[in-house]
Amino acid sequence: MRSFLLSLGVVLGLLMIPAPDAGNALASGPSLSSAVYAADAAELSQPPQINVEVNKGGGGRRWYASPVWIAIGVIGGVLVLMLIVMALKGGGTTVVR
Repeated sequence: MRSFLLSLGVVLGLLMIPAPDAGNALASGPSLSSAVYAADAAELSQPPQINVEVNKGGGGRRWYASPVWIAIGVIGGVLVLMLIVMALKGGGTTVVR
């Protein structure tokens, strides 16, 4: 158990280390620059075509189709069934001698 917690701590610690800044020349290393060709310049000057469609129909799922409510219903059904079985099983009085 200790080794699992230690491993988990090391992984979380490594995830907390910040990524190097892209603007920092020392962190990013040397970069290569190239000349922009005329074809590339023509592509860059034209804005990209953006198509946005908004559909207000369709809606979402009903609340009773949600997996959370299905799980709550199953757990509630099991508890009610358990109470019924316990009530039908009955029991007597306990005799202590």
